[in-house]
Amino acid sequence: MGFFSWISLLFNLCMLLSTKPTLSHSFLSKEGFAEIPSKFFNLAKRPEVFEYMVNIRRAIHENPELGFEEFETSKLIRNELDKLGIPYKYPIAVTGVVGYIGSGKSPFVAIRADMDALAMQEAVEWEHKSKIPGKMHACGHDAHVAMLMGAAKILKEHHSDLEVYPFHFLCVHFIR
Repeated sequence: MGFFSWISLLFNLCMLLSTKPTLSHSFLSKEGFAEIPSKFFNLAKRPEVFEYMVNIRRAIHENPELGFEEFETSKLIRNELDKLGIPYKYPIAVTGVVGYIGSGKSPFVAIRADMDALAMQEAVEWEHKSKIPGKMHACGHDAHVAMLMGAAKILKEHHSDLEVYPFHFLCVHFIR
């Protein structure tokens, strides 16, 4: 997956910021409001954010878990949220995690990622192949969680710039 694919979620998040709340910080000044998507896009292009997402994606890809069994994936997410200083609620729908960034006031943006794997054998040989026989992330949910965590990292780093937007994000398996 190319670099720009990894950060597409971040770019789409920025597009969601098109409502016009009261702006109180220079990062969100009226003059700079139209620049929010490109500012976040540039933040997402930093090598440390890219590496952060790649490492999370590889860890999840190597250790796939089926729906309602994502205990280790959920633990990885919670550990990362703890490192980032992001409060969260757990469990939600057995293994889900809801993290919170922002003031808690309206309006808010929700970002969601599935985290379950599929019951199938990974046939490709590569360094980060599934270590669990008969399970793999053929669905891309490992990348979804990695992008969500990249967005959380950027949003937390710019929490003071975004006080007018409370961000909520959710990592859960797809509930059928």
